[in-house]
Amino acid sequence: MKFYILGPLRVFENDVFVQLSGIKRRAALGYLLLHANSVVATSELLTALWGETPPPTARKILQNAISGLRRTLPAHTGHPDSELLVTHAPGYLLRVDPECVDLLRFRALAKRGQAALAAGRWHEAECDLRGALELWRGPALSDLLEDGYDWPELTALQNERFAVLESQMEAALAAGKDQQIIGELEPVVGADPLREPLARQLMLALYRSGRQVDALGVYRRTRSALVEGLGLDPSPDLRKLERAILDHDPGLALAGTEPRPATPPVVAATPPPPPVAAPPAPLAPVVPGRLPAPEPVLERPPPPEVGEVGEVGEYKHVTAVLVRVEVTDTTAAPEAVERALDAAGSVVQDHVRQAGGRNHGSLGSLLLALFGTAQTQEDDVHRAIRMAIELAGLAQEGVRLRVAVAGGDALVSRSAQGLDDGLDRLGVSGHLLDAALELIAEAKPGLVRVCRNTRLACADDFDFSSAGPASCGYDVALRTRFELASRTELPLVQRDRELRQLDGWVEDVQRRRRPHLVTVLGPAGIGKSRLMHEFRRQISERPGIRCLVGCNRGFGRETPYDALAGVVRSYAGIVDDDPLAVRDRKLEAAVTGLVGSEPIAAQLEENLRDLVARKRERIDAGKTRPADSRVAFAAWRRLVEELAARETVVIILEDLNRIDDELLEFVGDLAENVGDLPLLVVGTARPELAHRTPYWAGGARNATTMSLEPLSRAATATLLGSLLSAPADERDARWRTALADQSGGNPLFAIEFARMVEAAGEGPPFEDPAGPGRAVPLPVPYPVHNIVAARIDTLPDREKRVLYDAALMSGSFSEKVLAALGGQDSTEIQDCLRTLERHGFLRRCRLGPELGNIEYTFVHELVRKVACSRLPYGVRAQRYREAADLLSAQPDAPGDQLAHHFHQAVAHADQAGLPTRELSARACDRLVIAGQVAMRRGAAAAAHDCYRAALTFCTPEHPRRELLLRWQESAARASPG
Repeated sequence: MKFYILGPLRVFENDVFVQLSGIKRRAALGYLLLHANSVVATSELLTALWGETPPPTARKILQNAISGLRRTLPAHTGHPDSELLVTHAPGYLLRVDPECVDLLRFRALAKRGQAALAAGRWHEAECDLRGALELWRGPALSDLLEDGYDWPELTALQNERFAVLESQMEAALAAGKDQQIIGELEPVVGADPLREPLARQLMLALYRSGRQVDALGVYRRTRSALVEGLGLDPSPDLRKLERAILDHDPGLALAGTEPRPATPPVVAATPPPPPVAAPPAPLAPVVPGRLPAPEPVLERPPPPEVGEVGEVGEYKHVTAVLVRVEVTDTTAAPEAVERALDAAGSVVQDHVRQAGGRNHGSLGSLLLALFGTAQTQEDDVHRAIRMAIELAGLAQEGVRLRVAVAGGDALVSRSAQGLDDGLDRLGVSGHLLDAALELIAEAKPGLVRVCRNTRLACADDFDFSSAGPASCGYDVALRTRFELASRTELPLVQRDRELRQLDGWVEDVQRRRRPHLVTVLGPAGIGKSRLMHEFRRQISERPGIRCLVGCNRGFGRETPYDALAGVVRSYAGIVDDDPLAVRDRKLEAAVTGLVGSEPIAAQLEENLRDLVARKRERIDAGKTRPADSRVAFAAWRRLVEELAARETVVIILEDLNRIDDELLEFVGDLAENVGDLPLLVVGTARPELAHRTPYWAGGARNATTMSLEPLSRAATATLLGSLLSAPADERDARWRTALADQSGGNPLFAIEFARMVEAAGEGPPFEDPAGPGRAVPLPVPYPVHNIVAARIDTLPDREKRVLYDAALMSGSFSEKVLAALGGQDSTEIQDCLRTLERHGFLRRCRLGPELGNIEYTFVHELVRKVACSRLPYGVRAQRYREAADLLSAQPDAPGDQLAHHFHQAVAHADQAGLPTRELSARACDRLVIAGQVAMRRGAAAAAHDCYRAALTFCTPEHPRRELLLRWQESAARASPG
């Protein structure tokens, strides 16, 4: 029996995964493993599992958890008379072989490596310490951390890991492995710059590698982090190392070597950001014959600290699943009720984790799970509803569940603490929890009650029935055949070229009898599944061609082999509703019909049986992936080879971006490893696939990659014509133009925009403030918003923060403006902008007026809208005000942009419930100063626009209103034309 706690808790017996159900049971085992071979007092275990104030029934629940562990784990280890988990006053003792627990092996290797380090055996020490660190698979007991068990022992263990890392780097430096460890140290120091020993080691490695400037850069960043975060200066050792690097101290070189000469970096000259005017004084009196002089331009003070993106909070669409556990025996004793609630709670928490949600806590018989808090997924609502339906259908003796699902916008904050039991560290504020409580009050056992927002978000994928006029919400049921399929009844537009290319590859593999891999890349909603449906329909009509489809439609990556399983099921004719005996019979018939009754048939059938099992069966059995993936891959490849030896085979594997790296490598090498057979493998994936594996199919002789481009405006209009009713007037025609423009050539976006318009009733539901011939501003439909939001949530905090700042800019922007707005270094902003461009959020629009200055804009307005909507109103108001202050400092600041930013600042401050009087006065003063500067430059038209915008911030009783009106008239007379 082997135990793994340096990562998620895992238990194996003879290399077979042992499934442990119940969160209390897993937590008890995890805590005992942290103190393996030591007695743990019962009181200590109670505190670890429930905190300082455990419930009255905690001791009984703990006893049940220990009993469950004894039943699950084997009763004996290496010696028949030695029990594994024994009762030992004053608590329990877990006896294990030190070689069977990764934590104990880690400590043994670390102790041996540090002894070798002290003895000067550098290479031996580095090897042992590296081996100890390689045992880690993530944070210790990371799955229990996710459930809120944040024990001091875990923090101490993490510090122990860093201590071993420091010793390993010290040994590597002494062994002369300077350049090898730079790549390992840089991400660690970048993520945690407060660890001075690692920063010192990185500085020394960089200096010895001839990178003196980079070494000094590490010191500056570490010093900045210490001063700003803790108010401390670097340690004397670190300051001495900086001085030694500046002086090229020979003592820094490794014994017997000389430091490599430093290569001077090439640094582009970057002018300082434009200064920003200080807050203006009240309007100066007018001297006849001349305008008041503008106030002096001063250096901009640093912006107020607002913390990280997650700490300030983000608006997200969150789906809440509320479960009420009812004990049917009304005469049961309180402790019996407590046991039933605990058992049902463990089941619910397991389902929530498997569906990718977060357990947010419990209150009595109510359990709350949230989807879309930590990271938005485009299928959050679908996963929540499917999990809710599974829970409602559970049959447990003496217990019944009522389930409700409510969705809506919420403020998700990383700094706020969750419930008292610590199950979630994210604070969530909004009305959706009140809505969930209203729904749960009317939910019926066996059914799931959902709110209107949830029904609208996935109306095409589930069956909904109204709960009646006197009730709230809708009852939802899972359809018999559930698939997230594309809208195949709609016309396929502007994809003729791609269909011809795919058809050409089919003919090529038939003629040359050589396999080929085609990867179709495109963002969500661009029409990959729709293209595959049409391609499959066309080739299925031809004789001698067999087309098999495998899709990874799983929610999350808990079932990464669904794509391969779909191909086997498709060939064998297995459907989801087939019982186990029927599935085995169909699989046996398919394999026997293909290879006969030879011994290979039994092997193939045995190795393919796990693949065709239902997803829930595999999860419950702990078999999300085969025990030996190489055997499963070989069996699947043999099946495909046998098919391709008889006829041309086309295999379509959808959503390759959802599968894990091991399976991805297998698919990528498939065309190279099956021999000369007429096999065409067509895979679809998001563009992120290229970022996960840059080498994907790169350089392979039998591989091609094609990208789906957005539809043209005419093609989008054709698609919309099949969705919308005939235009009744010119205004309706403008709406069609607006829909085509704002969908960005994405078919799914166009469908969702059209659905939103049609659902609003007769005629366009929104006013057209832009006038005839202009684009109509439309709200972003929920599915579109969630797709874009899910992409944004894949970004690190630094890039996300830059994206949010850029979303407040109107038109194009440069890194200089964003650096001044965010108070960041221009070099860091440039790196972030390049990353955002590479990931398809931004694009370069033109070169700036200065050397090396590049201006960017958003790839599509939808991305800017969604990014802006993620910020809380108060933060938006602050950022808009800062952007307006930046603009007002420019001598040629456009009055319309300046007014736009101030108007947005006032509007969002009002939405946040903040006072706006002083902000309006500030806007008026800044616009007047901009108008004065424009008049001095002779730009009377620009001055007129500034004065007119300033008047919008003046109340009728403003004492200077008449003065502003005269200035506006004067600028209007001076303006040509």
